[in-house]
Amino acid sequence: MAIGGIGSYGLNSLYGYQSTINSLRLTQALSRNPKLNQSSSSTSASSVVSQKAAKNANVAFVNEYASSMTDLMQAANALKGSNKGGAMSDLAVTSSDEKVATASGKLLIKSDKDFKLDVAQIAQAQMNVSEGVKASAYAQSGMNFTVGDDKNSVNVQVSAVKANGGSKTNAQMLREAADQINKSKANVTASVVEKDGVASLQLESKETGTSHRFEVSGEMGAAAGAENVKTEAANAKYSVTSSGMKTEYESESNTVSVGYVGVSAQLKGTGQATLKPDVDTSKVASALGDLVDAYNSSLKFLNDNFDRGSGIGRQMQSLLTGLGSEQSLKQMGISVNKDGTLSFSESALQKNMAKDPSLTRDLISGTGGLADRLFNKASNGLNMSANSLTNYSSVSGTSGSYGSSSTKSATNPYAVLGMYSRSGVYNMSNYNAVGMMLNYLI
Repeated sequence: MAIGGIGSYGLNSLYGYQSTINSLRLTQALSRNPKLNQSSSSTSASSVVSQKAAKNANVAFVNEYASSMTDLMQAANALKGSNKGGAMSDLAVTSSDEKVATASGKLLIKSDKDFKLDVAQIAQAQMNVSEGVKASAYAQSGMNFTVGDDKNSVNVQVSAVKANGGSKTNAQMLREAADQINKSKANVTASVVEKDGVASLQLESKETGTSHRFEVSGEMGAAAGAENVKTEAANAKYSVTSSGMKTEYESESNTVSVGYVGVSAQLKGTGQATLKPDVDTSKVASALGDLVDAYNSSLKFLNDNFDRGSGIGRQMQSLLTGLGSEQSLKQMGISVNKDGTLSFSESALQKNMAKDPSLTRDLISGTGGLADRLFNKASNGLNMSANSLTNYSSVSGTSGSYGSSSTKSATNPYAVLGMYSRSGVYNMSNYNAVGMMLNYLI
């Protein structure tokens, strides 16, 4: 269709021609602006070096950020319930009365069984003690006696006279006898006990149980009475009840098995005790303390670098929210400080673990518990783009700018010139374009 002899194709060509002329005029005008001439000279060698240094600084920062989030993830993973090697999976056996028995070792397989231990008698070693004699008095006779069992024994011979012809004291005689016994292969330990100037020879079998009895016979001298038994050798007698079934046991040792794989009990005295599997609360407390430290460190890092990029603020907000209610944190021994950091009380955790272990474990390591939440928050933080951490500007060509890319594009005269030249009157209102160009020119 023609209007006044000019077709629509010609009209569009006229608009394109006018756009080109306008672009050329704007280029000439911008070239005479001293501010923009100074800006355009920023492509000098010093500017390139500066831009490179800024990029390197941002790379170092992103690496430091990743390290902080990784540390937090690792600390949280140590308490996750799904982590079989974590603190919550490190099950130990505890005793309800450690005066009766203590437990040692770790469970090789998970078990929910409790074992009731009833100790009727603990294993004992035989002990013989001689009559007391005045330690400083001279010995009246020598010693020639035998100590041991059918397999191993020692013949003790001690003269009452010194090599120079002088007399030995009772204490000297007893010490020489004990020395000979201890250097022998006899399964007996000898010691000299002195109190208030009175000395005696004490003999004790090295192992507990009735099979380790020994005998003493001969000329005892200053060790008279050591042939008499003061404490009889005895085996441990105890019973274990589990799932309603009671089993009687006898052992020459006080270190016994109670049914748990990889765990032993040490019998200490007569009475009853319940042995049950539970987490090692000391390890849980240590791991939770490490998690709180890692959280505080990450929070401080984000706060110190808050103005680097929008992603830092988002990650900081993520860490500060959704940790759990005040009551839940208190159950774990954790409190929130005024600056958002956390404080941890090991004694409070230990108390709550003893009072309500199931609830405390779930709050820390259960699905959706504190460890899960912080692990996921740190993981999401690692997946955040590096650009959002530094707000890298593709228009200006430099990294580390704190504004967004769109803001930089709208305030860069060369970007506006290119945008107008490409779009011209078709996609950009003339009054906007003219206004922006005048702002640069004036």
